[in-house]
Amino acid sequence: MAPRRGKAAAALAKLALDGCKIALSGTFPGATHASIKAKAEALGATMASAVTDGVTHLVASETDYNKPSPKVSKAQSIGNIHIVSLEWLSLSEQNNAKEPEDDHLLGTPAKDAQSQTDDATKTSSSQANGTTTALTTGRTRKRAPPAAADGVSDSEAAPKAKKTRARKPAAVKTEEDEDVEMKDANGVADVETKEEKKEKVRVERAVGEGQVAKSKDMQVPLDEGCPFPTSKVYIDDAGVIYDASLNQTNASNNNNKFYRIQLLKDPSGIYRTWTRWGRVGEFGQTQVPATGSLDDAMKQFEKKFKDKSGLPWSQRGDKAKPGKYAFVEKSYDAESDEEDEAEDTAVKKEKGPPREPPKSTLLPAVQELVQLIFNKSNFDNTMAALKYDANKLPLGKLSKATITRGFQALKDLAAVIDDNSLAQDVYGKAFHAAVEDLSNSYYSVIPHAFGRNRPPVIANVDAVKREIELLESLSGMKDAALLMKMEKINDNPIHPLDSQYQALKMREMTPLDPASGEYSQLQNYLLESRGDTHGHQYTVESIFRIEREGEFGRFDDSVFGKMGQNRRLLWHGSRCTNFGGILSQGLRIAPPEAPVSGYMFGKGIYLADMASKSANYCCSYMSDNTALLLLCEAELGSPMQELVNASYTAGEDAKQKGMVSTWGKGRTGPSKWKDASCVHPSLAGVMMPDTSVKPGDTNVQGANLYYNEYICYDVSQVRLRYLLRVKM
Repeated sequence: MAPRRGKAAAALAKLALDGCKIALSGTFPGATHASIKAKAEALGATMASAVTDGVTHLVASETDYNKPSPKVSKAQSIGNIHIVSLEWLSLSEQNNAKEPEDDHLLGTPAKDAQSQTDDATKTSSSQANGTTTALTTGRTRKRAPPAAADGVSDSEAAPKAKKTRARKPAAVKTEEDEDVEMKDANGVADVETKEEKKEKVRVERAVGEGQVAKSKDMQVPLDEGCPFPTSKVYIDDAGVIYDASLNQTNASNNNNKFYRIQLLKDPSGIYRTWTRWGRVGEFGQTQVPATGSLDDAMKQFEKKFKDKSGLPWSQRGDKAKPGKYAFVEKSYDAESDEEDEAEDTAVKKEKGPPREPPKSTLLPAVQELVQLIFNKSNFDNTMAALKYDANKLPLGKLSKATITRGFQALKDLAAVIDDNSLAQDVYGKAFHAAVEDLSNSYYSVIPHAFGRNRPPVIANVDAVKREIELLESLSGMKDAALLMKMEKINDNPIHPLDSQYQALKMREMTPLDPASGEYSQLQNYLLESRGDTHGHQYTVESIFRIEREGEFGRFDDSVFGKMGQNRRLLWHGSRCTNFGGILSQGLRIAPPEAPVSGYMFGKGIYLADMASKSANYCCSYMSDNTALLLLCEAELGSPMQELVNASYTAGEDAKQKGMVSTWGKGRTGPSKWKDASCVHPSLAGVMMPDTSVKPGDTNVQGANLYYNEYICYDVSQVRLRYLLRVKM
């Protein structure tokens, strides 16, 4: 049974900007693209990442209009697109009615820059969450009937598509509070109607911003094996890169296939469409189905894309169609892997004797730490262990939008796993058929290396959690990989380790003297907070006192810095490969697209008072038995939300109660606490376990956890204090 729209979806027809399709160009003081998109979509508008014939409005900055930017030029060439200031959107929101465009057209004397700045500030009413797409209410669409799965042949014909009205092409994401049905703290499930259940399943469409070139001079790498080395990948006037990577996984048929399409321009003015397809991990077959004019090659490119994906090229960011290939957005930034190879080749061609490598100015312990954090072998081992196919989509080519789509696919899966009735109510299928389709969609977006083995169906919460771990690791490793490229991009005349350390933007990283009291106190905290069920054996190699740039100020200036009620020094563990991202950007909270069921007490920063609990997350076997552990100062507030059982809604529940953290109460914990000023004077007022007294039974009735967990729901609650390098 095809899903119907719920009442909430029907209500959208009455919104002020219903029928408007809006693109953005430029930067706006006091507002991010994410916040602007959220405002527009809340008024019923749909968003577009590129300017096409279906776009009705382009909201642009004065700077982009005056250049003009590629999007402005495209809108002007189309002719019937309103190019307006941000004031038009702000006043439409303020009056809950669409403002007349003529009063806000850019390039007219009545429009001054100051009013645009003021309205931009009004538009941004909340802190952006760091993503470039908006959080909105989506609509459930009818599912197309599954198409026959492609083989390795490129000859099958695609059915003729029915003419339809233009659909939303972009930027619809899932709101953080739009999670699947959850049980309350007493284990009682909320009762929902079938229509309400449908409203909880949201359709995510990644924007595809990475498919737009930042400049016309960008060099997009040719596909592997392309026999036209002098050709270039075509980029149109709006900056759209005509390079499509498609992937399809089907567990039942044991399919794990790719399809690559590029529109190429030869120096002589000849245009070609290049295609390559086959099983992931193999070279496959190739074809050049079109050679001649730009119009001919583009028609063939767009036809091939629609045949394989079921989507028009202009809507490539839409949700993948069942039984079709999924578009996998790539990153084309200068730090990508192919750029690395080009730079390496250029270096080899340089004349003259090689330069003597500069000496590092870092202390030996810091050098060794940086080497560990940016160890490429550890990256490769981690990706292989998590079954990620780095050959298909290397870290340097992995875009944030692709990771976001992966999270959303897992969220859809988790919703059905948590409430089996959604399989029939929303997808019109039996449970096993629905989760297989959703698993296929996820694998098509996030390529996995299964060899000739059948891709496993993701059919339970544990399998979802494993894939969440993969996506979180990919996000952290991508951040680290970017930092590793900085030395080459900037052509720094300093030692590579110094360059990578500078990219971390640490205000302090001081190795402690093993003979100091500070070192001794922290070592004891590690060694004496070991759970009986863990059996870890530690050797401390180094301890660093650390401070991230701006983090202490963020903490002090926040509401948490003024509480001073319940601060504790607690552990956090993660893979070594994640620390490039952790140190450069801080501990982060899972994005709204991630399934909440993958987190025991909701999405937050998880901390522990037993080091061995955090050490379990370090996966030291992937990094030569070396682990990195953080000690964090966290303001937990008073009182904390205290729970003895898992609750996926713990974060929202805590906020509703006016609490800022959750204490997952365990059976074993510290017997006594003490002031951490004994470690360092700056920690006065922060509590830590007194390890002179062994951890013991907490006597908490009904506790299902072995050990305590503390979950903070705002990144400003936590600041990093120490980093321990430990042999396990």
